[in-house]
Amino acid sequence: MDTILVIDDDSNICWAFEQFLQDLNYNVLIASNSEDGLRLAAEHQPDLVLLDVQLPGMSGLEALQQFKSLHTKMQVVVMSAYDNIANTIQSMSLQAFDFLPKPIDLKQVKSILERISQLQQARRSISATSERISVKSSPQLIGQSQQMLEVWKMIGIMAANSMTVLIEGENGTGKGVVARAIHNNSSRRHNPFIIVDCGALPDNLLESELFGYEAGAFTGAQKKGKLGKFELANSGTLFLDEIGNMSSALQMRLLRTLQDSEIERLGGTRSVAINARVIAATNLILEKSVKNGHFREDLYYRLKQVPIALPPLRKRSQDISMLAQHFLEQSSIELNRHFYGIEDQCLALFQNYHWPGNVRELENAIKSAAVLSRSDVILPDHLPSEIRNFVSFNLDTENLRGTLFDETFELAVRKILDSPNTLSDQNNLYKTLTNSLDKELILALRQETDNNYSKMAKLLGISRTTLWQKIKTLQI
Repeated sequence: MDTILVIDDDSNICWAFEQFLQDLNYNVLIASNSEDGLRLAAEHQPDLVLLDVQLPGMSGLEALQQFKSLHTKMQVVVMSAYDNIANTIQSMSLQAFDFLPKPIDLKQVKSILERISQLQQARRSISATSERISVKSSPQLIGQSQQMLEVWKMIGIMAANSMTVLIEGENGTGKGVVARAIHNNSSRRHNPFIIVDCGALPDNLLESELFGYEAGAFTGAQKKGKLGKFELANSGTLFLDEIGNMSSALQMRLLRTLQDSEIERLGGTRSVAINARVIAATNLILEKSVKNGHFREDLYYRLKQVPIALPPLRKRSQDISMLAQHFLEQSSIELNRHFYGIEDQCLALFQNYHWPGNVRELENAIKSAAVLSRSDVILPDHLPSEIRNFVSFNLDTENLRGTLFDETFELAVRKILDSPNTLSDQNNLYKTLTNSLDKELILALRQETDNNYSKMAKLLGISRTTLWQKIKTLQI
């Protein structure tokens, strides 16, 4: 950053800024009103504008709007000694980089200069040739990893027929996106795609939603009856999300429907033929649900004619930067703002993070950062704290000691000591600390081993029985 423009009608403030900024080796331009400031900005293209609100003629806030529309990369910091709450809110809503209350704290000014310098360095580090993804073409199907290549292949294969599909994957991995992609690429694409969340409705409502009902079938039923989702999805696709939450009674009825391709409405006396392709999805491991008696085995195998397993985001790290760029471009459209890109350190943090919420969590993180960013680059400060502060565990047992473990231990200790209840419970401090560290370690290993308890016990150097006792005691 080389040039800074100061716009203030107080000559003493302008002189003080000029001395301070020149000592830091910046070129300084001075204007006493908005009109002169806009003219100087057009001539010299300063990197930063320090803009007072109360100015003769055009107000600082009016000038701010012109600065942001005429000079999109120019950062503007608003200053004011009057009505700080209202001015702060309005300034930030008009995309000011920051707001400085008067009297000016030079430490705050230095902090702003450092942040803008970081921003400019990040902008330079972002490759001008980095891949851009059009949100208009295949907006949801993003990824080039080998795991996702196999998923794209399966979408193509299943789009060519009408067999039942079971999509398995953790929450946020994109099961609904894959289901819709199968439908959109199939011969049924011009017919309805109907979604039913089996985990969001109680049994009686879910049954009437799926199969419909005749007039007077139950108290509160519509006089003319109602078509169910199976009938509404005729010649199209019915997507049954979170099917693992369906009750045993409804599982039995669904099995008969899939076998016979017909339904009977609630309160009805005749069968109705249906022609809806069924795609089911679950975040559970249905094979385990079958073994513990929570899901019917016959329905499981009927649904699992062709399974598609979606990998968690932590297992397809190659796709993270591409997905992040895609979500940033979506945010650009939604916020009507241009974004240059994502700083490299952010991408490094993304690679390090374990993403328990998968692609949906990444999407939310990027969109939140886009809203919080006061510039056209996403920086680490804009990211959620859980991503910035995450400490990754290396599962090589030799490396569980040393710097990384020390950092994790220090974080756990700091977290406990900062708790408001710690000092009032001094006699149990050691127990509290060890339990907290045990919990953090087990939770981290759960993510890294995909809930492989044998591997977790081996890494911890304890038996599976001891591990289970710890999990029960800590209520994990």
